[in-house]
Amino acid sequence: MLVFILGRVFPRKWINPDAFYFRAWKWKNNGKAYEKIYIKKWKTKWPDFSNIITKIFPKFMPKKRLDMSAVEKLPILIKECCVAEATHAICFVLGFIPIIIWPGVASAVLAVLWGLTHIPPIIIQRYNRPRFKTMLKRVSK
Repeated sequence: MLVFILGRVFPRKWINPDAFYFRAWKWKNNGKAYEKIYIKKWKTKWPDFSNIITKIFPKFMPKKRLDMSAVEKLPILIKECCVAEATHAICFVLGFIPIIIWPGVASAVLAVLWGLTHIPPIIIQRYNRPRFKTMLKRVSK
């Protein structure tokens, strides 16, 4: 929860979607590489914490559905993808702390299960961001 809150208050002007970590690599072919794992089928079924927060605090999260009125918000949405990916990556790494604190099989299993819950959201953001960037380029023209 703390990482989520930090992600919400992190200044968006510091985020560069073209920076090393967020850059789309050529082998991913603008997200098409993820279609081999059938991402289109399961990405909308994956639980999304931001949907819960949006219902409780409507102005806390930017709108995710794109319509013609939201096109000008694409740069914000691209940065939000970066924030979401970074928060899940941080949570993934923090999930290995129990192994250090409580060495053993149970903490290793917990860390692996925790990690497995954060890999799909990272993949979803990696898939969506290049598509949003392409959409932004088309709209800008």
